[in-house]
Order: sequence, then structure tokens, then C-alpha cells
Amino acid sequence: MDRQQAYRQKYHQLNPDWQDSLSIYRNLIDGLVDKRTMILDVGCGHGDFLKPVYDRTAHTYGVDPDQRALDKNTFIKHKIKGTVEKLPFKESYFDLVCMAWVLEHLTDPQKAFEEVYRVLKPGGKVVFLTPSVWNYNVWLIRLIPEVFHNFFTEKLYGRQENDTYPKRYKLNSARKISHILVSIGFNKSLLIFNGDPSYISFGKLLFWLACLIEKVLDFKPLNFARVHLVGIHEKAK
Repeated sequence: MDRQQAYRQKYHQLNPDWQDSLSIYRNLIDGLVDKRTMILDVGCGHGDFLKPVYDRTAHTYGVDPDQRALDKNTFIKHKIKGTVEKLPFKESYFDLVCMAWVLEHLTDPQKAFEEVYRVLKPGGKVVFLTPSVWNYNVWLIRLIPEVFHNFFTEKLYGRQENDTYPKRYKLNSARKISHILVSIGFNKSLLIFNGDPSYISFGKLLFWLACLIEKVLDFKPLNFARVHLVGIHEKAK
């Protein structure tokens, strides 16, 4: 078990009702998928954490600008190199669009979600998971020049080489997400602010410091500064 996962388990033992953000994201998608669901995974990469869910339908599509990541993906049926700002699909094609760790990389969020809206069927949903720009982890990341991000994420978090991408943080607050998506025509269904102390837990003292910060962020007016945003927005019917 890697360091980060070990500290997540320890945090869960201390807070039995807590779930990590990836589990929340996966569970939300799990409740929306059956054998007929048409799914588009934007920025699908090669991570297989949604494989058990996606295996329930034959209609899985993935778009990613990184051909190397697409080549490693073994569970999405239809893989296409491309970007969310110019999706190669007809209007009203998908029931569900999934976007994990994508919003922080968008250079043109308005265009990106106009395209997502276009390819969704009426009543279709987009589910996303992204860092909150107000969290201290993002502040620390932004202090490090982008050229060093691949090195640090590989060494500190066990990511594969060349598995990081430029971050823009143009759509990483609840206010901006709501403003852009609602202006396009989406209805907000759900938005969760979720904490996670594991990102700076490089030892016991830092873990307990991170737990203390999470306790402070439990104060409702400060929830917006938790590390992750997990949300669902629905295309108007």
C-alpha cells in the first residue's frame, strides 16, 4: 500500500463517515449507468478505477489529447485522440459525460462545457471531480514552477512518468463552475466539498497537522476550501 492510501485509511478509521473523493465520484457514476448508457469519458487517460462500472455497458467512449495514455487504456471500447473543446460527436449523443481531474487543465472552460452540453442528450448529466482553487494544496502546487510538476508528482505521489499536464485553474471554484455551466443551460444537481489530509501527509506530524486543518474546514462557511469539488450538472430537458 502506498503512503497516501495508508494515510487515507487511517483518516477513515478516525472519521468512519468519510469517503475519499475518487470513491464519491465513482459511486455517483455507478448510480447512473446501466447496459444502455452512452458514456463519454473526457480526459480518460489510462486509469482503470471506473472499469467495474464501465463494464456494465458496451457504449463507452474516451477522449484524451495524449495518445500514450489512450494506448494504455484497456477498458474503454472506443478511444479517440482529441480535446473537449472540439468533440467529434453529433448533438445529443451521450447520456453521461465523466470528467475526473480535467477542469483544472481547461484553457477555455466556456467552450469546453458548450461542447459537453451539445453532445449530451436532454436530461443527460456531466459528473466531475477537480481540486478546489481555494485549498492550501493548490496554493502549494502553484508555488512550484510547472516544469517541475512531473518530477514532484512522480516522486511524492507515485505517478507514472509524463503523467502530469499543465494546470490552469480557470474553473475550480463553486462560483465559477455554477456561473459558466448555468449560463450554458445546465441545472446544478449536486456539489460536494470533500476533504483529504493525505496530500501533505509525508509523516505523522504532517498527517496530524492536515487532520487539524480538515477539522477547521469542517466549519460550514469554510467548506468551500476543502481539497476537492465533486459535482453533477444536468442538461435541461
